Amino acid sequence: MHKLNSPAPLPSRKRFVDSQVIERSWQRSQNYGLCQRDSLLFDAPVVASGSQIAESNRLLLNCATPEMEQLHAALSPKDWVLACIDLEGVVLSTLGHRSSDNRELNQVFRVGAQISEQNVGTTAPSCALTERDSVFFVGEEHYLEEARRFSCLATPIFGLDGGIVGVLDASSKHGVPSVYTLDSLVFAARAIENRMFAQLGDVLLVHLHHRLDILGTPLEGLMAFDPAGKLRCVNRIAGQLLNLGEIRSGLDFAELFDMPFVHATCYCRHDLSAPLRLRSHHSGELHACITLSPDQKMTRVPRSTSLPATTVEQLPSSEAGPCLQDSALQDALARARKAFSHDIPVLINGETGTGKEVFARLLHEGSRRAGEAFVAINCSSIPASLIESELFGHVEGAFTGSRKGGASGKIEQAHKGTLFLDEIGDMPLELQGRLLRVLQERSLSRLGSSQVIKVDCALICATHRDLKLLSANQGFREDLYYRINGLRVFLPALRERRDLEALIQHLLCAATTPHQPLSLSKAALQALLAYRWPGNVRQLNQTLRLAAALAESDREIDLQHLPDDVLEGCEVQVGSTAGTPQPHLQAGDTLQVSELRAIKAAVEASGGNLSAAARSLGIGRATLYRKLKGMEEG
Repeated sequence: MHKLNSPAPLPSRKRFVDSQVIERSWQRSQNYGLCQRDSLLFDAPVVASGSQIAESNRLLLNCATPEMEQLHAALSPKDWVLACIDLEGVVLSTLGHRSSDNRELNQVFRVGAQISEQNVGTTAPSCALTERDSVFFVGEEHYLEEARRFSCLATPIFGLDGGIVGVLDASSKHGVPSVYTLDSLVFAARAIENRMFAQLGDVLLVHLHHRLDILGTPLEGLMAFDPAGKLRCVNRIAGQLLNLGEIRSGLDFAELFDMPFVHATCYCRHDLSAPLRLRSHHSGELHACITLSPDQKMTRVPRSTSLPATTVEQLPSSEAGPCLQDSALQDALARARKAFSHDIPVLINGETGTGKEVFARLLHEGSRRAGEAFVAINCSSIPASLIESELFGHVEGAFTGSRKGGASGKIEQAHKGTLFLDEIGDMPLELQGRLLRVLQERSLSRLGSSQVIKVDCALICATHRDLKLLSANQGFREDLYYRINGLRVFLPALRERRDLEALIQHLLCAATTPHQPLSLSKAALQALLAYRWPGNVRQLNQTLRLAAALAESDREIDLQHLPDDVLEGCEVQVGSTAGTPQPHLQAGDTLQVSELRAIKAAVEASGGNLSAAARSLGIGRATLYRKLKGMEEG
């Protein structure tokens, strides 16, 4: 390629940019009326102040600054000056050593200067803005002669709407440009773009790629969906992976992936440590992770010294999923969080299975102690002879069977964290006095020892019993009751919750796999909603796990997949049979007609209770459902 107004050829080197790109840029520079000998580079007009720039480009600056700092440290810092430049060619920020070698570049990339092609001709940042692609210029490939002492590399930065919002530039007077430098620059630009996604609030983020090792890097595909499952934005890599062509916001999650959106919300993670396989309608299977935007109050998985394997109830926070939509539960959590943030003890009352421990974990994970231990102990499940040792610990030889070297107790393990005493109403009276002293003095001694150990832990207690009534009957120490009852919270029973249907869908999603999602038939959902759930969330979760296992090959959970106690408890009705006289077998009926008459009569006689009807007919409940379904279809 030759200069447009000079016969001298450009120096040859291995090209990383199509020569036609340079030729187009030189042609544009000439059309702007620029002369190669003009002194324009160091005197480019300053068109904006620092405060104006910060206000109009706050998102881009916030996301670019940390990535520029990391990139500058990775390069040879004394040789390179980095700059972030907006869509109009205005320098937003610059990063480089204030050395004499960099004085000229620092002058070029002063904040507020406009270095567009129209002002300074062919440079990497000005050309990258026009071409929307990465470029790499050395020496005489620049249009202005005064720029030919430099090397510069630039790559575009794309915004949330898919359009270009600026460029990231690296320039040097002495540095040797390389493919590594350009790749590092591109990598940083992609990281800036992904940081923009992290600034979105109230979205579900889908990280995806064909290669598992790329998840969590700036080269991953990234998509953001709103709470209704509609696509808000997608980065260019995700668009390419899914063959979307023109990126369109508003697309439904189900239009893109072979998974219901409500199921996807169940696979949200706090980090990228649990990838899954997500099948796209456009490009086959991809590795994927689903997270929430950091602006949402995501709880961290804490160090826990006691996480019972039998705990199955799920009660995520309102930010983490659709399972805390009951207004009474939300209000209870909000009040408890305020009290707990001031180290005021919280007493949780609720029936068995309502999720008291999960509620306690939410309080812990939303507090300043979230990074410390959450230690849970069920006072009703430990023999009275062992609970003292479990709570306070012991030294070696304190009792027969004591551990060699002794052991710390649960209270000591909760130091700086949270101690959760479940079913405290079942704690033996003789231990309640010692617990009270520990809570008041914030210190304890292990069994068999006189050494005083200081402890600092927040306290949450839970019980299904009425402690005030129990203390009135001398079944619980009154002074301990008032010590632990800083704020009393009542968890509603499942039958009282207004978000039951959402909770059912959430737990069903957790009980299935993304490759074999199950839905509920209308009749099954009505049965679940009508049942009173004496075992609360724990019973509901077990019911759905059983139903999912039985319906694995059917793709839909129907009445025949539900346990007998659920169907009997909700008195499932089939058809409208009330007031109809009981039919009898008639001469001339075929065997099939006679069978159908007998089934109808049994259902009517049982008042619509299908389990009772099946028993009266001497057949299994599943068989009865199949025959009734055949009657409806026939």
